[in-house]
Amino acid sequence: MGRAWVAILIGGTFLLAPIALSRAAVYGYVDAHGTAHFTDAPTQPYFRPLPAFGLPRGVNLVRGQYAGLINQIALEEGVDPELVRAIIKAESNFDTYALSRKGARGLMQLMPGTAGRYSVTDIYDPEANIRGGVRYLRHLQDLFPGRLPLALAAYNAGEQVVLRYDRVPPYPETLRYVDRVLGAYGRHDLRGDRTRALASRRRTRTEIVEIDPSPPSVYRSVDADGVPRYTNIPPVVRPSPGATR
Repeated sequence: MGRAWVAILIGGTFLLAPIALSRAAVYGYVDAHGTAHFTDAPTQPYFRPLPAFGLPRGVNLVRGQYAGLINQIALEEGVDPELVRAIIKAESNFDTYALSRKGARGLMQLMPGTAGRYSVTDIYDPEANIRGGVRYLRHLQDLFPGRLPLALAAYNAGEQVVLRYDRVPPYPETLRYVDRVLGAYGRHDLRGDRTRALASRRRTRTEIVEIDPSPPSVYRSVDADGVPRYTNIPPVVRPSPGATR
């Protein structure tokens, strides 16, 4: 979506009142027409958690329900557990049953082909999913030694694409993904490759457009049926009766 957040207006026009976002997780997806949908109560499997708005309740990155599995499997495969945590946060926001519109599934969002490659028979089983994802990550780190942004880009876009470009490919989704994982991993120093690739996509004949890194504002309202709605358009505040200009 980039910076083009699209307002969701369902059920006719209604008056929005700005409500501060809570710590509850927010989920979203973009439909075939490019319209973004947001909710804190997903009813379909293709709604993906948005890490920027918080993790689901009960998830603790240090002592959470998957911390033991992550630490054990990552150490067995020679991968930094903190990197695995950062990837899971970006991929599924620790939702065991996460399902993307492209078919990626589970905590580490394994595609069926990748799951089969690493003998993952139950893709929604946390242990099997994490082990398959970590093994794939180990393979990518060996394929791109000392080039973590490329390994992460390959996890998102596929290793053949990264091999063809020999850098983080200039795909907006992949660029944002690499940036998000590196940020969660605490390796802001490795964001240079991502920034240069994004700038090259925005190059014009006369200048390079600066990218505003600040997140857009999101407003929340609840309709008469108790259904939350999210939008990036500020609410229209109507003057109270009798108010003068």
